[in-house]
Amino acid sequence: MSETALPQPAQPRLSISVRHLVWRPVLLRALVTLAFGLTTVFWAAPGPLGLSLTLGAYFLASAATQYAVVRTLALPAGDNRRFVLQGAAGILAVGGVVVAISANTAMAAWLGGVALAFLGASELIAGLRKPAAGTEKKLVLTSDWRISGVVGLGTGILLPFYATAGPHALMGVAGGGALMTGALWMLSALTLRHDGSNPKAQ
Repeated sequence: MSETALPQPAQPRLSISVRHLVWRPVLLRALVTLAFGLTTVFWAAPGPLGLSLTLGAYFLASAATQYAVVRTLALPAGDNRRFVLQGAAGILAVGGVVVAISANTAMAAWLGGVALAFLGASELIAGLRKPAAGTEKKLVLTSDWRISGVVGLGTGILLPFYATAGPHALMGVAGGGALMTGALWMLSALTLRHDGSNPKAQ
């Protein structure tokens, strides 16, 4: 009879610990995303090379922060969200490398659109997945994934339609989505930091 009482206290502590740790990679992703978005606002004439290098660097940095977020959440090996999110981060990283070395506007539009769409779809899937019993501590980003997923998927779908509009238009479309998701992740990071340091918020 005494054994049943022992596991009880471990659950809330674990939840607080995850919230306390995950805000750091989430904040890093917010900073990366906002930095790219602000770059697109103030860079009037990027050109094909500037577009490709900037978009490629953004994809690589975003993939790294996405991987860091998933790793910090410590999702179980059998959890499909882990595979989906890390797989999309891998596609984003490969897309970033190809876009950067191609220095081609059409390649940036089409491959960049596919990579962003994959990332958005993965976050949407992760956000919509029903939580299993006892895994609430690993779903602190559920609502953020949903919003970010919709924005990322929409940006990825729109990007190829601006392939002939030039580098500045492509940067504008990608940057607009980045500013929206960057603001979302910044708010999420600050909220997680506050909740992680305040046990009563749980």
